Amino acid sequence: MRLTRSRRRHGLAIGLTPLIDVVFILLLFFMLASSLADWRVLEVVMPEARPQATPPPPSSTVRNLVVVAVAADGALSIDDEAVTPESLAQRLTARAAADPTLRVHVRPVEAAPMQAVVSALEAAGQSGAASVEVRPR
Repeated sequence: MRLTRSRRRHGLAIGLTPLIDVVFILLLFFMLASSLADWRVLEVVMPEARPQATPPPPSSTVRNLVVVAVAADGALSIDDEAVTPESLAQRLTARAAADPTLRVHVRPVEAAPMQAVVSALEAAGQSGAASVEVRPR
């Protein structure tokens, strides 16, 4: 009597268990590494527009100081002279090139749009000024 053997297929069998383990480890890593509910917001409180007993000195009297005012409608001005954001950057760059100790004070009012304040700060920062500060009006 002759017994026949069932033929086995010779080849490599790829197990799915290690693949599933890796997927679960990656899932666990990304769940622990990400923060889903804790978004941090930077709260900026704009200074109030109020009259001061002694007004700040205009920048024309202080040699290395430039005052950039931001109005409630987003208009920018240097020393009470209206400027556009593009000309603001050009003028600050020219002044910073002439005086390496240039200080820039950005003075927004309370109702000033944040985008106008940020644009003024970017222009002042990229101009090469020695210091850039936000000061209340």
